[in-house]
Amino acid sequence: MIQATATTSAAPEEVFRHLAVPEAWGAWGRFPIPAKQARKGDTTTYGVGTVKRIWPASEQTVAYEPYSHFGYIALSGLPVRRYRSDVHLEAGDSGTAIRWEADFQPLIPGTGRLVGFSLGLMLKAFVRWLPAHLENCPPGCPARSATGI
Repeated sequence: MIQATATTSAAPEEVFRHLAVPEAWGAWGRFPIPAKQARKGDTTTYGVGTVKRIWPASEQTVAYEPYSHFGYIALSGLPVRRYRSDVHLEAGDSGTAIRWEADFQPLIPGTGRLVGFSLGLMLKAFVRWLPAHLENCPPGCPARSATGI
């Protein structure tokens, strides 16, 4: 398992919105192609079952507990099997603690350490980019206009 942590002065509700809304990933992430929702959730627009396309992967929401836990699995596009990521949010006196965890199996035996290192760098980037965006979230951010969360 790999893990990255951060804190932000943003409330858990704001952090969760930026995780649950696929298009918001394009606002805070530094992806070459904007993220987009490919399928709505099973019972809510952004809940469990939601599929987002985020280059180069396609991911599905598997945990949706506003405003404390968001989880997703990779359906395709990552060089691993059984990738699952869980983001846990904990409210504090001065904002929100973010704990981003991921587990996976390497596609090629013996490459787990290298792939884990690379994915760890990705999670560390996410926990830098997301709080930085939240501190200066622009009015046009997709997370601000999303409803049904």
